[in-house]
Amino acid sequence: MLKRGIFGTSSHLDVTTIFDGLEFQHTGLYPAGIPNTIWQIAQHMHLWVQLKVDMFDGREIELPEGHGFSNETFPPSEAFWEQFKLDYRSSILRIGELIETMDLTERYPIWGDLTALEIIGVMINHNSYHAAQVVAMRRVLGVWNR
Repeated sequence: MLKRGIFGTSSHLDVTTIFDGLEFQHTGLYPAGIPNTIWQIAQHMHLWVQLKVDMFDGREIELPEGHGFSNETFPPSEAFWEQFKLDYRSSILRIGELIETMDLTERYPIWGDLTALEIIGVMINHNSYHAAQVVAMRRVLGVWNR
C-alpha cells in the first residue's frame, strides 16, 4: 500500500516522472497566476522527501522554518536542473527501499512524535498535491504530453 502511494500506482501519477521531459526554460515561469514556479515547487518537494530520507537513514535533520519554499525562480543552470531531477528521483526511490525494512511504528519527536508510517502518509499526500500542481502548470504552459 505504501509503495503504491509513494509511486502513485493507484491514486496519482508516479511522482518520480512528473519532471520528465520538462525543459530548463520552463521551470521558472509563473503560469496562470500561480504564486510559485515549477522550480520552486520541485525544490520544495525534494526538500521534504530528502529530510525524511536523511532522518530514516539515521542522520540528524533540522526542519526548515516556514514551508521550505525557495525565492529562486529558476535552477542555477540547465546542468543543475538535470542533476536535480536525478537526485529527486533517487530520494523517492530511497524512501521506497527504506519502507521494506524500517520499523513503521517508530516515533520521531522532531516530527511531532509521529510514527514512520504517519510521516510517510503525510509525504504521500504532500507529493500527490504538488504533483497535481506541476501537471496543471505544465498543461497551462503547453509542455505536458501525456
